[in-house]
Amino acid sequence: MPFLLRLLLWGLAATAPQFAQSLLLGFKAGIPMTQYFDTRSAASLSSSADYSAATRRYTAGVSAEWRSETVLGIEADVLYKRMGYVGIIHTIDSSRGISTTAAFDIKGDSWDFPILLKYRFRRKLHPYASGGGVVRYVGPVQARGEETAQDLVAGTTTRTPIDTADPFDLRKRFYPGVSAGSGVELRRGRLRLLPELRYTRWTANIAKRGGLLRFEPDQWEWLLGVLF
Repeated sequence: MPFLLRLLLWGLAATAPQFAQSLLLGFKAGIPMTQYFDTRSAASLSSSADYSAATRRYTAGVSAEWRSETVLGIEADVLYKRMGYVGIIHTIDSSRGISTTAAFDIKGDSWDFPILLKYRFRRKLHPYASGGGVVRYVGPVQARGEETAQDLVAGTTTRTPIDTADPFDLRKRFYPGVSAGSGVELRRGRLRLLPELRYTRWTANIAKRGGLLRFEPDQWEWLLGVLF
C-alpha cells in the first residue's frame, strides 16, 4: 500500500500548482449507512453454500484538500474499514461417497482512495458538492477455518485446517467506483468541520449480480471531516 499512497499524493501534488492556492490537511471519520457485504445462500442436490457478514460500523482515515482562490478544489482521502465474513460450503460427491464441508471465517482490512473534484457554493453556510473516482483495496486478509471430509463408504473422517492469506473469494484486491457527496463547511478560525453525506457506486465487484458474496454496490455513509 505505500506505493499506491505515494502515487496518489504525487498525482495531486503535480496538479496542485496549476490552480491550488492553499492546502488543508486533517482526518475523516464516519458511520456506514449500508452493509459492507451483500451475502446470500444457495443450494442444489449436490452442494450448498451460505455466506453471512456483520458490518463494522465505522470509517476512519486522513484527508487532504487543495483549494483555488475560486470555488473549486480537489479532495483526496485514505479511508479505512475493517471487514469480515463467514462462509460454509458443503458438497457431496455421490460417485465416490464423500461429503465435504468447509467452514471458514475471513477478516481483513479495506482501504478506499477517493479523489474528488469539489465545488463550494458562495453561501453563508458554505455548502459544497463533490464527485469523482475511488479505488478500493482489500488487504491484508486472513482466512481461518476447517475442512471436514467424510468417506460415507469407509466410515472415516478427515479434518484439514484452513489458514491462508489468499482466500479464493478475494483473490482480486482492487475495485474501482465513483463517488459523490454533499455537505456544509463550518468554520472557526483555521479549524473547519465538514459533515457530509457520501454515496459510492462500485463499478466492479467480487462477483456478478446474484453472486453469494459481493460488496453492497450502492454504499452510503455519513462522514465528518476536520481540516486545518
